[in-house]
Amino acid sequence: MFKRTSIFISLLLLVLAGLGFIKYQQIQQGMAMMAAGAPPPTTVEVIDVKQVQWQPRISAVGTLTAREGIDVSNEVEGIIEKIYFTSGQKVKAGAKIVALNDDVEQADLVSFKAQEDLARTLFKRNKDMWKKKTISETEFDNARSNMEVAQANVMQTKARIARKSIRAPFSGVLGIKKISIGQYLPTGTMLVSLQDYSSLYIDFAVAEKYFPDVKKGLEVQFRVSAYGDQVFVGKVIAIDARVNEATRNISVRAQLVNKGGLLRPGMYAGIDLLLDKSAEVIVVPATAIVYSSFGNALFIVKENDEAVITAQRVQITTGEQRGDQVAILTGLNGDEQVVQAGVSKLRNNTPVKISEQVRLKGSE
Repeated sequence: MFKRTSIFISLLLLVLAGLGFIKYQQIQQGMAMMAAGAPPPTTVEVIDVKQVQWQPRISAVGTLTAREGIDVSNEVEGIIEKIYFTSGQKVKAGAKIVALNDDVEQADLVSFKAQEDLARTLFKRNKDMWKKKTISETEFDNARSNMEVAQANVMQTKARIARKSIRAPFSGVLGIKKISIGQYLPTGTMLVSLQDYSSLYIDFAVAEKYFPDVKKGLEVQFRVSAYGDQVFVGKVIAIDARVNEATRNISVRAQLVNKGGLLRPGMYAGIDLLLDKSAEVIVVPATAIVYSSFGNALFIVKENDEAVITAQRVQITTGEQRGDQVAILTGLNGDEQVVQAGVSKLRNNTPVKISEQVRLKGSE
């Protein structure tokens, strides 16, 4: 019995000693790796840096305005007698929009016309008499003056009557009606909006440093939220004569033909002003860039003297971003490979293993 127990204990001790030796070897290997500073390689995806031709552009925001646009109002007071339009109606220049009651003016016109007829008759009679020297020149001058005053009264009354008829000063589209028949209108009451948006202006501002590059005829591309990614195109037609002292920006106006009437005055637009020069730039995927308040960086892969591939952190200056591509102004030569996936796991000089997996476009 004692002999069996001794054998069992001996075997157990041998097993424990073996396990202890194996564990000791593992610990020694781990410590050796840590001492050598060789962590297991991090798997990353890389991409070749590209050099492409980009046409420089200036991004801005702006507002669409109509080529002609006003709030139609009345020049004289009066009561609305007739309304000739409906909301949203297209009108031609000179079309009557609203008529105010002109009964008093019409009565005055009849009276002044009668006075004009009488004054003209007296003037003709006095003219004949003056030629015969039967009246003085003063009497003749008075007769002529009375006729001219009567004519002026008729013309003035006709002008007052004309101002009772409110007409469209240009062709366009009327907005929502804000008046009713029988309503009394004080002078200057807003009746309806009239907009000619067959052609639109895009007004925006750019920093004064771009002033030498901005000129008439440059192409402007813009988008509005109503149509998503649809791009509309216009041309620069005017540049302001002065720089805004408060913002140090200069105002620019572009114009486009509003085909199909898709756009409306007042819309907010995201604008790209295309400059008339092109440049070769280095671009990388946006996923490759590590953004930081201390400066932006990315990782390039290199093979060191021990034939180990490592990720090297490089400080860069970023430029314009178009889609998922970002221009790199400084920091790269154009012949590097940069890490585009797995960046968050990297530190400077981290050993890496390049993945052979091809990324799907939708995941970029």
